[in-house]
Amino acid sequence: MKINGLLASLLLGLLSCANVFADQTVQQTTPVAQESQQISAVEKSSNFVGSMLNINTATASEIQKALLGIGAKKAEAIVEYREKHGKFTAVEQLLEVQGIGKATLEKNRERIDPLSFSENSK
Repeated sequence: MKINGLLASLLLGLLSCANVFADQTVQQTTPVAQESQQISAVEKSSNFVGSMLNINTATASEIQKALLGIGAKKAEAIVEYREKHGKFTAVEQLLEVQGIGKATLEKNRERIDPLSFSENSK
């Protein structure tokens, strides 16, 4: 009987550890799944080339979905800056928008379509 009780305790301990591990795995993978959903929604918009954003035609909502670390307020600030000053001529010009710093720019540089800045962009 002692062996059965010991085996049952050991089994319960292993199951408990497995549940903790499974919970941590789900928590770690959830942001990846959310980012994947964001990217697929972004790719459906006409303001994207592949998964790259046209910063000069995108709406605040599209900017928020496409760029990392950009919430609703920063996305709206980008659109307002563009409306006030005209189209962006270089990705670095985003640094002039209130709340956009070097770190945010570098995280998103590859997400912004360089053709956004050409004279022929819509």
